[in-house]
Amino acid sequence: MATMFKKPKRNFRRKVVTDSDSDQENENKFAEVDNEDNGNYMDIDDDCPDILRAPPPLPPPPPIPELKKVKKKKRDKEVDPSKVKPLSFDTEEDGDTEVFKVKKSSHSKRIAKQLKKESLKEKEENPDSPKKEEKEIKEEPQEIAEEKLKKLREEIRTLNGDEDEDEDSDEDGKMVFRSMLARGEIPDARTIHMIRKQRQMARELGDEIPLEEPEAPNKTTARLVRDDENDRSDEEDRIDFTIDTAARDLQRMRDDFLAAEHGSDNEGSDREIQEWEAQQIRKAVTAANIQQVSSNQDEYEGKTSSPQNYSIFNNGDSQKAKFEPFQALSKTADASQLTIEAIRRRMQERLHIMDEVYRSHKMERDRLATEFVDTQTCIEECEGKCSSLGERYKFFQEMRGYVRDLVECLNEKVPLINDLETRMLHLLKMRAENLLQRRQQDVRDQCQDYMTSKAASKVIMASNEEQARQRRVAEREARRSRRRRAREAKNIRGHHDGLSSDDEESQTDISKFTMEKDSLESSAKNLFEDVVEDFCEIDCIRSQFEQWKFRYEDSYREAYIGLCLPKLFNPLIRLHTLSWNPLEENCVDFEESQWYGCLVFMGLHHEEDEASIEDDDVKLLPAIVDKIILPKLTKLVETVWDPMSTIQTSRLVNLVQRLIRDYPTVSGDAKNTQALLKAISNRMKKTLDDDVFMPMYPKNVLENRSGGPAVFFHRQSWTCIKLLGNILSWFGILADQVLQQIAFDGLLNRYIILSLHTGFCNKDALEKTNAIISTLPKAWFTHADTDKTMPQLEPLCRYLTIYADTVHKATMMGSDAERHEGRENIKQVSKMFVNIHALDHAIFLSNEYSFKIS
Repeated sequence: MATMFKKPKRNFRRKVVTDSDSDQENENKFAEVDNEDNGNYMDIDDDCPDILRAPPPLPPPPPIPELKKVKKKKRDKEVDPSKVKPLSFDTEEDGDTEVFKVKKSSHSKRIAKQLKKESLKEKEENPDSPKKEEKEIKEEPQEIAEEKLKKLREEIRTLNGDEDEDEDSDEDGKMVFRSMLARGEIPDARTIHMIRKQRQMARELGDEIPLEEPEAPNKTTARLVRDDENDRSDEEDRIDFTIDTAARDLQRMRDDFLAAEHGSDNEGSDREIQEWEAQQIRKAVTAANIQQVSSNQDEYEGKTSSPQNYSIFNNGDSQKAKFEPFQALSKTADASQLTIEAIRRRMQERLHIMDEVYRSHKMERDRLATEFVDTQTCIEECEGKCSSLGERYKFFQEMRGYVRDLVECLNEKVPLINDLETRMLHLLKMRAENLLQRRQQDVRDQCQDYMTSKAASKVIMASNEEQARQRRVAEREARRSRRRRAREAKNIRGHHDGLSSDDEESQTDISKFTMEKDSLESSAKNLFEDVVEDFCEIDCIRSQFEQWKFRYEDSYREAYIGLCLPKLFNPLIRLHTLSWNPLEENCVDFEESQWYGCLVFMGLHHEEDEASIEDDDVKLLPAIVDKIILPKLTKLVETVWDPMSTIQTSRLVNLVQRLIRDYPTVSGDAKNTQALLKAISNRMKKTLDDDVFMPMYPKNVLENRSGGPAVFFHRQSWTCIKLLGNILSWFGILADQVLQQIAFDGLLNRYIILSLHTGFCNKDALEKTNAIISTLPKAWFTHADTDKTMPQLEPLCRYLTIYADTVHKATMMGSDAERHEGRENIKQVSKMFVNIHALDHAIFLSNEYSFKIS
């Protein structure tokens, strides 16, 4: 029964003791309480009686904690809770708190120790007669003991709730009970049980001051608790004085049952308590189950009444229909309301609610039926797709393995391809450098041969150097003779020395170059001899990816295969274009090669099909041109191209113009295109610095047109004019500002105009000037807003003005034929001014020499 009552909080501290502890340690198991009459000892163990009468306590020894006194006031067997002070065993020793724990023991052992303690206390108070008191206690008559036992039983009945007993008899019963314990007599189980029930009833009715806070049912066997475990807030220290009448009645019924038994022991009482507790637990569990079932039913009806949040009310409210239990009419507060109309209305309301619930269930059934049909359809569709999904999975697994093997194969071959490209580029570079060095050496030899100073004429060369020079002269003249015969065979007129490129090679050099080139091409063909065709032939690789596109176009497009193909084909295309050199005469155009024809219709079912602009495969060839062709051209420009060669320049210009026109990836904004144009401009600047040479001779030396110096001078002049035309052929490709800086500042005004001033103002000079103006792009002069030409052409205009004045003065005193020829030359100069939009200079000549501008 101890589990049914709440115990107040007691700030007791525990101390672990053993059975062999001294009597001094066992004294801490009791607490002193001061009453109005005398001091009573209270056992803090729940298994012992609460009130034991004994002589006054001994002074506590040092280890015993300080006791706090609690005064108890009686008023109609009720205690004022505001004046109650709980017992405390708090003692601080050196800043630490001792914790006392009372060990459970049998009743006889405790009583024996209590008697021993009382004896020691009496000895201290009456040292003269300790033995006498002890003897009197032992020799107490049997009759007195029985009388005291009878009073003790009356006291127990009073403590069990007998209101007719007064306080005097209560005190007498307590004294008898304590005296019985003092004699060493052990109360029976029934007495101990009744005393315990009396204490619990007193707590319940408020007749006794509670000593501790109630504990949880699983902690009822604990005697003491630690301060830190029982240290609660002030709100929890409040004592509830509410009387539970139902519990009191139940307790009385149990007491009557125990009284009827007379011989029942503590074990039977405990069994009865356990049965009663089991009944209460079953009642509580049954009530909880009923409440849970009711709540689950309400929740289910609330959910099913409105599936998918469908409203079942006509007014549009989103309430949910709920089947509520029908309240019996017999429970109506006012019986006068039980009329036929009220019953009918109640039944109609109930019927309406049930109809709403029915409709909600029906809607839920229809929804589930629809979902069932949809699920069945989905299952059938999935089953139908199993075979296709299996084939799809198998295809992608095979494609995954193929791509992995292809990438591994290409990664292994790429270093070899790079090596072949490097060797081929080095071979072309060596041939171009040999031709360039030969031309530069010829210029130095001629310059040395035609030196006019006396010191230079006395230069004596070594025999070896002289022989090498003579050999170079013979080879140079032989090449010129071969070119002259070729022009005569083709009936070419108007040619001037210096306009030829002079890039012929000897048969020995050609044979050596051809042999090395064939060796590299053979190595390129044997590079993939250990690889099957599916991994080295562009046609086979294309068919693999086309199969993917035709069967699963969505995944092909989502994987961006069209953007990956240029990089995938890159090694193979570089291998196919290993010997491609557009600067050579018999070079095959890349658009006519096999790999180009294989990829031009990539991704199309038929060649007649029109490709979509959004298809990435359409961008395959433009991407290849941007990623492969342009970088290769850039390297050829840097190492092989000779700006002095009109043929090479013409081929390169035509190719670049076609790429810009046909491929959108070749534009000024593209990175590779910018790299190519920058390489072209740098190569032309390098030619101006290394290959251009203009000798300066006195006019008396140049008078002999057949002399070596005059021939060399005019050849170099025409070479510079040829180079000017090659540079200006890049008009429309290079920026105008860059092109004008190279052509005008780097060549025309620096070399050509100087050579014109050095020579004579004759027909040859007029022809050179006309050739210069013919190379200038007409677009530079069509949009001029003023009568003046470009600032860079002002030096040329000044030379032409000087030329017209010189011709006029030279022919003014001559014959009529000479004057007429001179006048025609001046008119031709005037036309040149008009062609370069130098109208101010043309008007000046017409006014000066009295002719009309035609």
